[in-house]
Parts: sequence; C-alpha cells; structure tokens
Amino acid sequence: MWRQGDVLIERVDDFKQTSLNETKNRLLVKGEGRYHGHFIVGEAQVYTNEDFGPENLTSHFLNIKQEAVLKHLHIITNQATGEHADLRLPPGKYRVTRQREYNPYAKIIEIIRD
Repeated sequence: MWRQGDVLIERVDDFKQTSLNETKNRLLVKGEGRYHGHFIVGEAQVYTNEDFGPENLTSHFLNIKQEAVLKHLHIITNQATGEHADLRLPPGKYRVTRQREYNPYAKIIEIIRD
C-alpha cells in the first residue's frame, strides 16, 4: 500500500469493476487550486472508473508492466513540486483511491484535498 497526499494506491489481484475505460491521461488526481497533480510515469495502462463518486472513491485502476513512478508535478510546467516524494510502484495491478476524512465540526465525511 502506498500513499501520496490524498491518493492511496493498493495492489489488487484483478480489476473487479466492469465500467473501466483505458485512457492515455496520466493525471490521476488534480490538487485543489494550486495547479498540482499526481501523475503516473512509466510503462502503465491507466483505466478510469466510470463508477467513481461519493459512494465509490476508486478513481482509477493501473496495470503496471515495468516499474512506474507516482510523481507530484505542476500541471502546466511538469516540474516536481517538492511537496511529496516520488513513489516507485513495481509491476502489478493497482487501484487508486481518493482518501477521505471525517470533519467533526461539519459532521460529514469529506474527500481529502491535497
């Protein structure tokens, strides 16, 4: 299991979702208002989860063929932000989940925004 900011990546045996679409977009999660994003770099197939939403926080699935790297980059310049260290992911299948937290003041569960 790997975590980078508001992104949780877990190894899975197989993709159990049926509504997946392969995409060439390597941006997995965009940060809030700072032009930062979590990108997968390397030999990986990226699938968007069409069922992503409040009840299903799995946004993507990854099929990594050779070691890939999760990087936190500036969306416009593609430069490292320095906010998070790179995460190396070995070959395998993974699910990408937006993390959430309980806000005791508002008494709601919110998606974490990095």
